[in-house]
Amino acid sequence: MKRILTAYKDLISIIFAEAPIMVVLTFICTIINGLLTPLGVYVNQNVFDGGLAVAKNEMTFSSYSVYLILFVLIALLPSVLGGIVFNYVQPRSLLILRTAYRERMLKKLKTMKYEHFESEAAAEIIDKAYNRAENSARHLWPMYVYWRISALIASIGTLGYILNIRWWLLLTVLIPFIIETVISSRTNFNIYTELETYWKKERKYSTLGEYLRARGFVKELKAFGNADYLIDEYKNRLNERNKDYERYYFKNLRMILLGGNITKLGSIINVIILLILFINGQVTIGLFIAMTGLMLGGVYGNLEGIAGFFKWSGFHINSYDYYDKFFKLSDESDGAETDLPKSFDIEFKDVWFKYPGTEKDILKGLTFKIQNGEKASIVGENGEGKSTMIKLLLGLFSPDKGEILVGGKKLDEYPLSVRTKIFGPVFQDFQRYSITLKENIGIGDIDGIDNEDKIKAAAKKGKADEFAEKFEKGYDTLLGRDFEGGVDISGGQWQRIAISRAFMGDKPVLLLDEPTSQLDPMAEANLYNEFADMVENKTAVFITHRLGSTMITDRIFVISDGKIRESGTHDELMRTDGIYSKMFNAQKQWYKHNTEEAAANV
Repeated sequence: MKRILTAYKDLISIIFAEAPIMVVLTFICTIINGLLTPLGVYVNQNVFDGGLAVAKNEMTFSSYSVYLILFVLIALLPSVLGGIVFNYVQPRSLLILRTAYRERMLKKLKTMKYEHFESEAAAEIIDKAYNRAENSARHLWPMYVYWRISALIASIGTLGYILNIRWWLLLTVLIPFIIETVISSRTNFNIYTELETYWKKERKYSTLGEYLRARGFVKELKAFGNADYLIDEYKNRLNERNKDYERYYFKNLRMILLGGNITKLGSIINVIILLILFINGQVTIGLFIAMTGLMLGGVYGNLEGIAGFFKWSGFHINSYDYYDKFFKLSDESDGAETDLPKSFDIEFKDVWFKYPGTEKDILKGLTFKIQNGEKASIVGENGEGKSTMIKLLLGLFSPDKGEILVGGKKLDEYPLSVRTKIFGPVFQDFQRYSITLKENIGIGDIDGIDNEDKIKAAAKKGKADEFAEKFEKGYDTLLGRDFEGGVDISGGQWQRIAISRAFMGDKPVLLLDEPTSQLDPMAEANLYNEFADMVENKTAVFITHRLGSTMITDRIFVISDGKIRESGTHDELMRTDGIYSKMFNAQKQWYKHNTEEAAANV
């Protein structure tokens, strides 16, 4: 109950800060709607009894017409009040809450440790918090406030009427409701609670479903003609989830049916009791008709409305629990260093690391040092830990043991705001944003996103200027085909944009994590030669399993099984006849036409 009140305090305060009139209006509509039920009993009783009195000339029609007017108003008001709440308050509230919640969560995502995005447990928290919190808020406000408080007010009024007729009628009304509520709670069947167990299965089919309707995937589906197979797989995954649900539902069906019919029997019994009281002249025809209508629908519906608040709020509060867990996920280190280091040497000292939720160590005592201004290649076969090393250097993960130093100080002493000014990364799976060309480059240094001179300078270094100026709108060209007017460009051009993005802000350390893996070896070697000119006066780290970059770098580190096994220049390592020599000899046919040119550029 405490958590429910906390949730309401939060969401109502958000709405009240933005639109206080909506909060006041909702409670006014709620109170009026709740009062309509007992008032309806009073009016209906007098419509029937008053009609007979008018017929007998015991009441004037003018006096009677008041009840007729009230009868019409009571018939119309519920739809008017509901329209105000659900056609005005609810959609506007949802927009306000969605903006507030998503703003909070996006700010949290900005500071959250990257490692949470590679943990399934954290992924569940992020998904449920982000996708369910606003829907739960929509139920709690204004839906539950309107329905449940109205039901509470209506129940108090109608039970008062029943008490006024015969006190023991309260027992004949409440006992069936209490029995049904107890039985329903013991079935343990709550569709919302049950759905919680399906998250992993839902993720399996929903993720595949997203692929089946994504433009990039559809292109391949059509090229390979494999859509039918994947659609069948989607259907099978969905059916697997549905069969589990049906199995659970039908197992509890008998208790569900029993729990849902006791109050129906109670309604019939109470109508029979009212009929007996009417026959014996103990209630008027008007009161009998009005109370019969209430017994057959209103009284148990309102009581269930009150119980439903506690029965169904649990799921929505569970969403808020995930919302709370989301904000408790650990953030990036604040760090004490607010200034850039004076030098940009990089040192790994006995660094060990395994990914969260796994048992295999990827890095096993990784130790090496890259001097300030040095160009270094980190080479090794796929899966040896090269990209993992970059993730640690960027602070996306923290070492399990050992330490990483930049400029002689521990990496975690630098907050994210400083690290982003040190490193300019170009990833193998660089992102392609459906925004303008200048924005695609400018987001590499958000402080300079409005500085066209810096953007153009970065584009020139990354050679994106060569095609940018050919577009009709130049740097204002919208990229990608997601939106009307967007321009699709080649993979090589996207690559140039990613490189230009890394040069934004004149960052002193450039990290190239196999950004050329999609190129053929000769094109890759040529591009690395360009990098050598681009990174003049900078510390540069080239990560690759292909050796087109190695001869243009000052030093080569060979990583194998999570450790540095060899280091030295190209010539030194070739003379040792070790891992590097074997890798280079296996690949040399890729570069033999370029070897002399590359060597000449050293």
